[in-house]
Amino acid sequence: MTVQTIVLLDHGDPAMAESIRRTLHAAYRVEASIMGVTDFPPLARSAGDVATAPSAFYGCWLDGELAGVVEVEPGPGDATTIASLAVTPERFGLGIGTRLVRHALGLGARRVRASTGRDNAPALALYRKVGFVAAGSDVTPEGIHVVHLEHPGAPSA
Repeated sequence: MTVQTIVLLDHGDPAMAESIRRTLHAAYRVEASIMGVTDFPPLARSAGDVATAPSAFYGCWLDGELAGVVEVEPGPGDATTIASLAVTPERFGLGIGTRLVRHALGLGARRVRASTGRDNAPALALYRKVGFVAAGSDVTPEGIHVVHLEHPGAPSA
């Protein structure tokens, strides 16, 4: 098993957008199951949605396959948001999610935000492990309880 470095993905390329979508959907099916929901909006995201996203996508490759993805959105202000974090289920427990989050933290933002389902214990544990703290919560129109998290990010200059 060889983990390659995390690289910026060309999500505008249709084939790469589809690879990203497959990775996101595989992880989101597990997340929806963990949270006991059937109407999970991230599962409606298409390869076209990925290709036209204003975000940056970084991928971690394992044995020549895309094993995980982190999507980082700029702003507002001095913050960035981890909009998506996904690891293919067969690669859970290998530290890929942690590496991807740490990569996002290393991009230099002063604050980094993320959100996940209140009942998604594995994601909450990962975010807390790398220093995120709860910064609020709400409920989506689909009835999903969401926890908003924040990390101080890069030290100020």
